[in-house]
Order: sequence, then C-alpha cells, then structure tokens
Amino acid sequence: MNGRINPAWRNEIESLIFQNALKDQTITYRPAAQWLIEKLSTIGIPFKIFNLGLGVVKISLRTDVCPCCHQTLNKEKK
Repeated sequence: MNGRINPAWRNEIESLIFQNALKDQTITYRPAAQWLIEKLSTIGIPFKIFNLGLGVVKISLRTDVCPCCHQTLNKEKK
C-alpha cells in the first residue's frame, strides 16, 4: 500500500487482530480501509463492508448481524 497510514494505529489494529479483540471499525481514510481489508483477507477472517456515504466505511467482523437493528440474520428460512 502506498498510502501513509499512522503506524501507531496500524500496530494497535494488528495487535487487536491477533488477540481476537478487534471490534467494528469506522474508517474515513481510504488507504487505512484498504490496508485493513487486505490484512483481514490475508489472515482469512470473514468481514462485511458497509458504505456509509461520503467516503466513510464501516468494516464489521460480525457477518451475521444487521448493521441497522443489530438483530441476528437467519441464513436458513423455513
């Protein structure tokens, strides 16, 4: 990645990933979002990306929860 990302933020996020303590991240800086998406993809952690508008992106590790109402999504419908 060629963007300038704050090394302190990057190190904090990496340590949270390896401690399995990473929560949803709302990011406005595109190179930081790209770095986090690449990192999660490389490691194999599932995630969802929500575009909130005006360049704001929410990256969520909770792939089974609705971002609006926070209810669990049922993958199987009977």
